[in-house]
Amino acid sequence: SRGLGDVYKRQVTRYANYRDNDRMVNIMTDNGIIGAAARGCRRQNSPLLSAAELFVYGEFVLFERQGKYTVDSCEVRESFYPLRQDMDRFAAAMHALELVNDLAPEGEKSGGLLKLLYYALSYMAFTDKDPMDLAICFTIKCLALLGYTPAITSCACCGQDIRGHVRMGFDPEAGGAICSDCMIGDSKRISPLSLEAMRRMLLLGDDEMNRVALPEKVRAELRQAAGGYAEHILERRMKSFYRIGTM
Repeated sequence: SRGLGDVYKRQVTRYANYRDNDRMVNIMTDNGIIGAAARGCRRQNSPLLSAAELFVYGEFVLFERQGKYTVDSCEVRESFYPLRQDMDRFAAAMHALELVNDLAPEGEKSGGLLKLLYYALSYMAFTDKDPMDLAICFTIKCLALLGYTPAITSCACCGQDIRGHVRMGFDPEAGGAICSDCMIGDSKRISPLSLEAMRRMLLLGDDEMNRVALPEKVRAELRQAAGGYAEHILERRMKSFYRIGTM
């Protein structure tokens, strides 16, 4: 077996129990998602008992043998426990994990996605910011990091500059905002204010996500736009995202 360096900060994003006491975990790293076995972690006195849980962020040591990884040890730095005490915050955090699990490149550098996820979970857990605002911001920034930046200042269909336009739509299949000339039946109206909010989110540093505070109308428009765009990319419905604010 060989170790993956000395110690790496990583985050658990998914797990599945198998056998009597083991668990397979997805671990987000600076090099994308790694699947690893946490053997014996479900035993009561296992040193890995607290490490193989959702959201856990810590210093993991992994070992590889014949292309398969095992968790050797972990020093837990943060468990984000408050997420488990509020259904809306839990749903927002689960949405963030689902996006990462489905879109992050396995075994490839992820362009700062681990850092973005860490700040998103921190603000969801430890601040009074609206969970939907944070989920929308994370969605937009996550998709942009992975190469799916939506069109905001020009029409995704014809390319004309739409800054200063009043009537616009947002079409997930087209890739973002569209002008009134390109709007079709399935296009949803979106206001210039909502597009400006989206543009500013993309400019925010990861540690500035707690500055997002959306008016109700903008929140509703971006919930539909960001949610629809992510679903188009994922090719499935995001159940956790639409549970935020309904429980």
